[in-house]
Amino acid sequence: MKKINIKNWFRPSVLKMQGYVPGEQPKDPRVIKLNTNENPYAPPKAVLDELQTLADDRLRLYPEPTADTLRQALSKVYDWPMDGIVVGNGSDEILNMLFAASVGKGDLIQYPDLTYSLYPVLARIREGKTKEVALTPKYDLPFEKFDPKARLTLFGYPNPPIGNCFPMKNIEAFVKKAKGLVLIDEAYVDFADRHCLPLAKKYPNVLILRTMSKSFSLAGARLGFIFGHPAVVEQLMKVKDSYNVNRMTQAVGLAALRPESLKEVARNVSHIKLERNTLAECLRNIGFSVPDSQANFLLATYSGKPKAEDIYKNLKKRGVLIRYFSHPRLKDSLRITIGTPEQNARLLEELQKLL
Repeated sequence: MKKINIKNWFRPSVLKMQGYVPGEQPKDPRVIKLNTNENPYAPPKAVLDELQTLADDRLRLYPEPTADTLRQALSKVYDWPMDGIVVGNGSDEILNMLFAASVGKGDLIQYPDLTYSLYPVLARIREGKTKEVALTPKYDLPFEKFDPKARLTLFGYPNPPIGNCFPMKNIEAFVKKAKGLVLIDEAYVDFADRHCLPLAKKYPNVLILRTMSKSFSLAGARLGFIFGHPAVVEQLMKVKDSYNVNRMTQAVGLAALRPESLKEVARNVSHIKLERNTLAECLRNIGFSVPDSQANFLLATYSGKPKAEDIYKNLKKRGVLIRYFSHPRLKDSLRITIGTPEQNARLLEELQKLL
């Protein structure tokens, strides 16, 4: 095609930045996929049954613009006021809403280094000023190094790619001082022992982000939601797309919140937590260093040979896909999603051959 000059068409901040890099999505169904923290178990039966009923002429109609029926169900399940909930096309869209509503050029955005890699991408798009606070060698977050005057602070609970939860007392001590919004990303919290919703009830500057991608086995449906003070949520609603969550996804979300579905979700979460502990111990036994995780993945560090990147590449050739990051602190590490017992056994079998 003809060579073009795009400098006059896009903002300089966008031209300079690198976009978010998602995990690989192989087309071969035989690949054991342990790279994007998906749930290895099927969605609840009520969700699958609901999907069978949705392919009719209702698809010609727009969905509820603010997903009120779904928000009412979320309000009941999570004991949160409906007008303090926003539903989005995955939690990533809600993060986009938050940045659009709160961050302007030069505003300070801060987050840990390491954490979810979408945060800095969204900050660069908005031309915000960023501050990264390095995790300690034991992966704790020194909250005292955060700036309490920042417009927006973000971190995961559990925090990826390690899967650890920071002490609640440290989080609350920072939240008390923070002048700006504090977003606690609880994408993996259903696999953890505690959650931060009580902090959001106590402090109006705290927002809690959740998703149905992980524990609910609905990554393909793209459904996220956020809990916050109604006055804060009102501002997020102003930048929401008109019909941001489609009719089918709203119906799937409602089915996932039925009592029988929640029981299935809890059962699958229990299976994953048991497998998480078993896999962590097995990896340690073959030479990996694995910190305790409260999520549905493990960070496994191997300081010998072959190098972590080579392990990732060779596993991929053998039909087992895990995640490798080029971050300096992760060059010897691999992030491994917890699979079924059979998938985890295959992973260990291939690892032992490589090592």
